[in-house]
Amino acid sequence: MALEQQDNQITEKSIQTAKPREKSQAVTSSQLELIPTDGSMNVSFYYIPHMSSMVEVQRVRKALLPFSELLIEHSIDLDARHLVLYHQQEIESVTTALEYLSLGAELQQTMPHYEPVEVFIQKSDSFDSMPQHEGSQYHLLHVFQKFFYAIFTWFRLRIEALQKKKD
Repeated sequence: MALEQQDNQITEKSIQTAKPREKSQAVTSSQLELIPTDGSMNVSFYYIPHMSSMVEVQRVRKALLPFSELLIEHSIDLDARHLVLYHQQEIESVTTALEYLSLGAELQQTMPHYEPVEVFIQKSDSFDSMPQHEGSQYHLLHVFQKFFYAIFTWFRLRIEALQKKKD
């Protein structure tokens, strides 16, 4: 019986009777299915200088509603006054609709969207700025070096504190 229930498809009636929170989750999961796996998704960045309150944010969202078929996802940063749109097709019509709001919206950049790659960023500490080799011996020596540096720093601070007490 449980397997039969899991295999049942969701009907329009059950979606309509869902709570508003469940509706937004259903929309989100359907949007995830729209994300292409072939890397053909684009990201467009807009700067909207006169978007300074939640009222203007709602106006922007309402302006995006007719383009729900074109857009995969959007993100609005009110503090920075930025709008990010994820899409697959050209969106000149969306740009025109945003300009029509008279909030000063301008398209800054459209670029291909890609999955982020983990990047190693070296720190500015003298011991952390050494090149990272995959050899386990170098890694072990590097760990010992950091350990002894921390111990010597602690001793140096301790000695300085004792010298100040004597004075």
